[in-house]
Amino acid sequence: METAAMPPRTSLLRQIGRGALICLGLGLAAAVLAVLGRLQWDHAASIAQLNATFWSMGLLQLCIYAAMLLLTALGQHRLPARGWRRWTGLGALVLANTAVGWALFVAGFCPGQRLLGVEPVLHQCRSGVFPADWVPVMLARQLQFALLFVGLSECLARSRNAAAALHAAGLRRLRLAAELDAAQAQLLQAQIEPHFLFNTLANVRRLLRTEPAAAATMLADLLRYLEQALPQLREQDQTLASEAELVRAYLAVQGVRMGARLRYEIAVPAGLAQARVPAMLLLTLVENALKHGLQPLAEGGLIQIGASQAEGVLTLTVADTGRGMGEGSGHGMGLANIRARLRALYGARAGLSLRLNEPRGLCATVTLPGVGA
Repeated sequence: METAAMPPRTSLLRQIGRGALICLGLGLAAAVLAVLGRLQWDHAASIAQLNATFWSMGLLQLCIYAAMLLLTALGQHRLPARGWRRWTGLGALVLANTAVGWALFVAGFCPGQRLLGVEPVLHQCRSGVFPADWVPVMLARQLQFALLFVGLSECLARSRNAAAALHAAGLRRLRLAAELDAAQAQLLQAQIEPHFLFNTLANVRRLLRTEPAAAATMLADLLRYLEQALPQLREQDQTLASEAELVRAYLAVQGVRMGARLRYEIAVPAGLAQARVPAMLLLTLVENALKHGLQPLAEGGLIQIGASQAEGVLTLTVADTGRGMGEGSGHGMGLANIRARLRALYGARAGLSLRLNEPRGLCATVTLPGVGA
């Protein structure tokens, strides 16, 4: 069965990194706005003072944004997944970010200006007292960015949760599809058996009247076939060696009925004997070759069964010297069952193809990628 790829997990560090890039852009924009404000408030400021104020304010704002981002990421990571407790926690996180941003701004603004040796934006900074006029403005500014950070983080969290929910739903869908495919495969497999048993028992009854010895041989071969087949009726796959034995028992049963008209060769390399293949796969192909290829011909023919592996792909072939590509070839119930089972078990990776055999007949080829010995 095919499986869905796991979506990338967004770690806390990656979340912080994305937020840092956003905050860097916001910080630069805020620094530019600060310079524009300085140009309006102090026309006498020199270019050197403006440059120093620009970089000091920008650095301070980036430190504040980084602290807010870290507090938001760590705090939100511990909040409940949903409900009023989460909304209460988000509100507390906004207030905490505002307080942290305000404290860092007050602690770093005036000392930073004096450390750079530039004229403060407002003269109150010379005495170390933060200008009172700025209190409501800067509080509103810190609250604004606190809301922005918490809101962005909440959006990321909700998007991540939605993606996780969709992925979980996809996994459930694939699991249910796998269970359905397995049930369909067993149903399709069960459809192969009844008519073969019915035909064989009908032949045994006929032979009992005319050739009792042949009837006994057919019954013995049928028992050997059932010993191979019955344990596998509930299995989706089996070893290639077991499948070959099942086919050999089946052909022995048919050989009693067809006599010299039926010849067969089974060549399974020892290295592939333990390869797992869909149960009854070769049997269905052999049955199709008999029904549509050899039985319509008075002289019968030869069935050759082979297996090979190359580049991780197992190839199974059933070739006959029968009638060849006749009307309806490739569209019978048996081949339809095989295609449905391959699709159910392997998806689009496996395939069944038919081609003309040389000098006469038909060759069916099944490819099973990823099947090893």
